[in-house]
Amino acid sequence: MQIIIFTAKMMWKNAINRKSRLWLSGFLLVSLFVITPQERILSQLVSFSVIFPSVFLLTDWNGSAARKGIMTLIARSDRPKVVKIAEWSIPALVGAVISSLAVFAVSAPPPWQFWVAASLIATSFSLIFLVTEQYMKYAGRAILSLMWLVQIKEHTGRVTDLLLFTGYPAAVLPADLNTDSLHPDSYVLTSLIVMFLTASIYVYLLKRKT
Repeated sequence: MQIIIFTAKMMWKNAINRKSRLWLSGFLLVSLFVITPQERILSQLVSFSVIFPSVFLLTDWNGSAARKGIMTLIARSDRPKVVKIAEWSIPALVGAVISSLAVFAVSAPPPWQFWVAASLIATSFSLIFLVTEQYMKYAGRAILSLMWLVQIKEHTGRVTDLLLFTGYPAAVLPADLNTDSLHPDSYVLTSLIVMFLTASIYVYLLKRKT
């Protein structure tokens, strides 16, 4: 438990001292207010709260002196595994908690599908962002940012809505439903699929690296 708390502290210190994550987080937030139709801003802010902790804590984390220092200190123990779990689970947990509070500004009470989709997408995004930061840093940021920009603008079709997983938490809210929308259960199912795929990719890359 101590190593998890220590990792969380180091991730926080690393985050607040780097301008790169402030630029990226600020870009995503400003684009939300500029591009999103007014009636969808609140629901999209809920989706933003799901992914924001990962963007804030994991941008440039992989190559940081803080992470290298932790790994050096515990290199001869089995604790590196704990750090690797903590670095994706902490942003995921924070995203799930923040979105669970923010959702009451849009829907009180929210549908049960929201709790499932938000938790799964928070975890999935944390994993995929961690992977892209390690293996395709700037290209990964560009792709995920583009995905965010496309989904906040408007509904683009049933298939496209399912592919743009960053918008799932907002999509299951009643304020965001209309006659052309998919049933909220669809987002629960696809959230499970996204979670399975991202976890599989993460585990595969982790095993290949070791």
